Amino acid sequence: MGGIHRGAAPHFAEDGSFAASTASLPVLQYFPCRGRAEPIRLVLSYMKQPWFETPPASVRDIYLIMHKEFDGYPFRQLPRFIDEVHGDVDLVQSHAILRHLGRKYDLYGKDIIQAGRIDMVLDAVSELRVKIRALVVERQMEDSAVQQYMSTVMATEEDLKVSRMQGPGLASLEYLLDRQRFSDASWVVGERPSLADFAVFDLVDLHLAQGRLAKVLQSRFPALAAHHSRVAELQGVAEYLASDSRHTAVWAADWLQEHSALKT
Repeated sequence: MGGIHRGAAPHFAEDGSFAASTASLPVLQYFPCRGRAEPIRLVLSYMKQPWFETPPASVRDIYLIMHKEFDGYPFRQLPRFIDEVHGDVDLVQSHAILRHLGRKYDLYGKDIIQAGRIDMVLDAVSELRVKIRALVVERQMEDSAVQQYMSTVMATEEDLKVSRMQGPGLASLEYLLDRQRFSDASWVVGERPSLADFAVFDLVDLHLAQGRLAKVLQSRFPALAAHHSRVAELQGVAEYLASDSRHTAVWAADWLQEHSALKT
């Protein structure tokens, strides 16, 4: 890998097999972090589709523009995915981009039944992602917040069933994998990897990145931990995870806080 930015900013591969600096590749615009763009990167890596990712200096300019220009940024946020190589594709909203890639690369199940189940898992992951973001970014892993999170979102199946918390917990996903509800092949849905697997991998990865949550996840949710290891070993994904193209920063909020002068 080459062209690595080093210094205060997270590492960013300006060129290389996973983020080549060339106009002949799809473009992913996002902050220099994993964030909501990480499942998109995982899918592109799995499909061995190189992409160009906007350098941090340009992201600063984009951040200022996207709040004032609807052209290209109708919802005033990132990520943005542009693929003129494979058609007139210009999309924002991370889930819209992910679903576009799922349809393009046949990662949306074999029929509408599986597609519906994949959508269901994607929505559940989205809800759970909001909860862990609130813990890590907003509450800054405060002791009381961590304890509450472990007793609700990370509650065991038995405890979750009697919890007053609304919506899914990690036990909900553990149940799908452990009971093989939608797959006999140890994937989330279907006989081969789908969008659901990359979304679940990313969610679990967010927990493993927090030392205080990692051990609890591994002990309470062994099926999720095993699934994470299996996705990490997929061809394309394994190379990406080991490369300098993967950002070290996890949350966009970290980069935005560092560049707080950009906020308008």
